Amino acid sequence: MATLNAAQDLPRSLGSLVDQCSRDFEVVLVDGGSADLTCEQAFGILEAADIRHRIVVLPGSGIYEAINHGVTEARGQWIYVMGADDRLMSADVFASIAPSLLAANPRTLVVHGDVWIEEPGYRYGQPWDLPRFLDRNISHQSAFYRRRSIQSLRITYDLSYPLYADWDYNIRLFASGEFLYVPLLVASYACTGASSRSRDERFLADKEKNARNYYGWRSIFVMPPHRFAMASPQSPPGFLFRLQFFLNRFIWVLRRVLPFQSSP
Repeated sequence: MATLNAAQDLPRSLGSLVDQCSRDFEVVLVDGGSADLTCEQAFGILEAADIRHRIVVLPGSGIYEAINHGVTEARGQWIYVMGADDRLMSADVFASIAPSLLAANPRTLVVHGDVWIEEPGYRYGQPWDLPRFLDRNISHQSAFYRRRSIQSLRITYDLSYPLYADWDYNIRLFASGEFLYVPLLVASYACTGASSRSRDERFLADKEKNARNYYGWRSIFVMPPHRFAMASPQSPPGFLFRLQFFLNRFIWVLRRVLPFQSSP
């Protein structure tokens, strides 16, 4: 959990952790240098509930720098990133997701479910593929990340994207391993963070180009033609890109007319 002046929100988020019937987890809280009593309140809540925890103060850190640091501090097999103003949907969320985490094959990097979007109020999630990823992101409040695999891949949040670094992070992971969907309502998303109110224009400008770089030659098969065209590395596109784009369109035409489905 990354925090900054979040003392008033902690009873909601940490309270939902205290309520969990499974206690096989630790809390790593990375604070950006709060001026209120965030760290003191977090310590009091977690200590009173006898939950394993570590609180790290990283003055001046943004949310994604704090999360990157938290990942390096984590010791568990799976990482769950929770916003200071979010809450788990029920007391048995961790107990319910645990069998899927234990049964996931080694290629699985992320196990994810659904979240409840509080404003305007709807369930968000379902399985993902790359075309859907290029339109919208998995809510990190619904996702559990395999720590050792991610650390061995050296994939971290790109700090040049101040609001949507988690979106870029998930696309990179999706190109590197498997995602497993579990139809479980994991958390309630408060929609009070900066990413809910603003757009990360730099990431949105780079998204298709980044996906093409992460997938390499596979992008010809998994990126829709209109998205592949947006990933043009130069203007006007060179011969190699025009050839790749032709192959990409040809493959997607075949996908429409032949009775098979391909997966990323």
